[in-house]
Amino acid sequence: MVMRCSFALDPALMEQVDQFARDHMFDRNEAILELIEAGLACRQDGGAPTTRQQRSFEELNQLQRELEAVKEVLTELRNEVRLVHHTIETDWSKEAKGVPFQTRHPWEFWRK
Repeated sequence: MVMRCSFALDPALMEQVDQFARDHMFDRNEAILELIEAGLACRQDGGAPTTRQQRSFEELNQLQRELEAVKEVLTELRNEVRLVHHTIETDWSKEAKGVPFQTRHPWEFWRK
């Protein structure tokens, strides 16, 4: 079960947590969770901290974020393909017609 907790940290400790998050490319909440888990593992084992365990809810959230990013890219690609297709179709349809000043005689300028 996931629970939400709230606590206060002094600025120096918060800067250390932020630096840890930047170094390991975590967001702040993940870094705090990682540090707590590593500290608890160290305390129980009396040895070096274990490697980071991926939690199932984090995996699901990450997959959902990546899926949304892929959907956005596909939507943009679809719009670009539609635009290019429209442009090509327009150019081809106009290319089949003659240019007005080349298809008429100069004295027939009043005709449209």
